[in-house]
Amino acid sequence: MDNGKTNVMFVTHADKKGGAEQSLIHLINYLDTSKYRIYLLSPGDAAFLNEIRTEYEHFPLRLNSIKKKFGFGYLETVFRIKAFVKKNRIEIIHANGWRAPWYTAPLKFMVKSKLVWHHRDYTHLRMFNLVLPKFFDQVICISHFVANSIQGSNKTIIYNGVDPELALTPKSRTFMEDDTLVIGTFGRIVEWKRYHLVIEAVKKLADNKRYNWKLLIVGDTSVDGSDGYYNDLIHKVTEYGLAENVIFYGYSHKPLDVMKECDLTINFSLNEPFGRVIIESLLVQTPVIVSDSGGAPEIIRETRGGFIVKDGDVDELYRTIRRVYDKVVNHQELSDQGYFNVMTDFNMKTIAQKVEHTYHLLMAQNMKSEAAG
Repeated sequence: MDNGKTNVMFVTHADKKGGAEQSLIHLINYLDTSKYRIYLLSPGDAAFLNEIRTEYEHFPLRLNSIKKKFGFGYLETVFRIKAFVKKNRIEIIHANGWRAPWYTAPLKFMVKSKLVWHHRDYTHLRMFNLVLPKFFDQVICISHFVANSIQGSNKTIIYNGVDPELALTPKSRTFMEDDTLVIGTFGRIVEWKRYHLVIEAVKKLADNKRYNWKLLIVGDTSVDGSDGYYNDLIHKVTEYGLAENVIFYGYSHKPLDVMKECDLTINFSLNEPFGRVIIESLLVQTPVIVSDSGGAPEIIRETRGGFIVKDGDVDELYRTIRRVYDKVVNHQELSDQGYFNVMTDFNMKTIAQKVEHTYHLLMAQNMKSEAAG
């Protein structure tokens, strides 16, 4: 502890911004800097550094793939992290995502720092679910779904949060103001996001003589390199004669601005660990349809800002979209409920306080151990 502040170092391997990095940025921005001095280990050229609004010290270091660099390169990186931790008297090491914990776990035996893993993914791999959690003093899971996949009692559930500063401008569109239902999907274009099923569902709209709609597919393949799947989607849209209705929007630096232009968003992913785009959509008062899979349904149950559809059921997805299209649901009520509840229960100010409480408990354990010693 330096000048009454606890030194916390966040660790991430990412150089591009995905949902995990956006959540990390929000956490750093809302952490109480009167209590914590913040350090960030990330690639030196990370694209999201300019979005961090608070004071922090950057430790530029690239964490290479474990599969490719396991051996001396891996050990060299671990020892560099150890040296930085000792030099700067880091008391809490907070690993973000799925690669960072592999680099921080060995520090359990090298430094006195408390180790936190912010677990934002879902996997069947035993090393992630059974072994890795044992190296951390606390594992923060972003949903009950993620928490249920790992073993151990050292886990707590803290949902991702939204930055209330992003909700200052009003929604740019009234519901179907031009008699067109604008639907949005947001995220990496990869097969488990199941955009192909969304396309099948909107095709049924056209098959049933409902033509006044647009589907915006917002995202690209830059993270996953899934160009084959992307090309299959384009082929399917062309084959169905929906090229004027389905728009491949590409990556957006301001996805919330696009969400404001939508009447409805859809997240139909398989085993989505959480679904940041869901709470962002609710933040801009756009209701959401989710598949009953992964952590996404937890958000809708908490906020009551949308619909939960049977997992992978294209027919039910179509019927739900059609109810919105036919204006047989109270769209305004869904918008208001979703916005109010996400601002209350998923507000980043509240989420940061929950993380700080976790830190406080860990530091209290340290003090007890030192007193006993």
